[in-house]
Amino acid sequence: MDDNPTKAAAGARREQEETAERDEIRRRGDAEHQAAHTAVGVLEGLSVAKVVEDQYSSLHKADEIAALLLKIVTVLALTFGLFEYDRQKADARVTQSLSLVQEWETGGYRAAFTNTNDRLWPLYSQSSDAIAAVGDDKDARALLYGNIGEAVTGRDDAFVSDADRDVDLVFHFFERAAICADEQICDYPVLKTFFGSEADSFWLYFSKYAERRQNDGYAGYGDWTRRFVEGQITPAKFLGLF
Repeated sequence: MDDNPTKAAAGARREQEETAERDEIRRRGDAEHQAAHTAVGVLEGLSVAKVVEDQYSSLHKADEIAALLLKIVTVLALTFGLFEYDRQKADARVTQSLSLVQEWETGGYRAAFTNTNDRLWPLYSQSSDAIAAVGDDKDARALLYGNIGEAVTGRDDAFVSDADRDVDLVFHFFERAAICADEQICDYPVLKTFFGSEADSFWLYFSKYAERRQNDGYAGYGDWTRRFVEGQITPAKFLGLF
């Protein structure tokens, strides 16, 4: 047994140092183990795909889809409304045209037209050979028909005979019909269907009469009838624009 106190003290110090070193090594090992465990956890977290539910993103997408659907529905509703409005306008034009047709029958206009035809017929019969001789010469035929019409109204500037009054009444109706169609209040194709042949033949006979009335101070007399016959009527447009 060694009873040297110095040696014993040195041994105690060495034992304390060794104990402290072992504790330090143990602490380092625990720290390294914890770090390694944490690293493994991080790597596992990175390697595993996770689905993150972003509620704000989902709501935002839902709002965008709802807004798009609302826009589509609004455009469809507006388009349907425009077409429905245009259809109603077209129906109103047809209704107004049929009202004019009724007025032609009941307002004395057809009677005036019939009276005028009754006066034209004998003169037309007398000129039938001359009319047949000119064939398809439009200018020559127009001249012959115009002379027949002038013979019916007397070629005077008094414009007070029964023939004048009937011709003037028919002109009045065709002028109104043409203006109604040009202003898109009436439907031109409908009016042309009902009055096309009557207006064409009437203008052929009485275009000279209209010229005489214009020279007598009635500016534009018969001009709308001419436009009706020649198709110079503003066509109805979609919503009045296209």
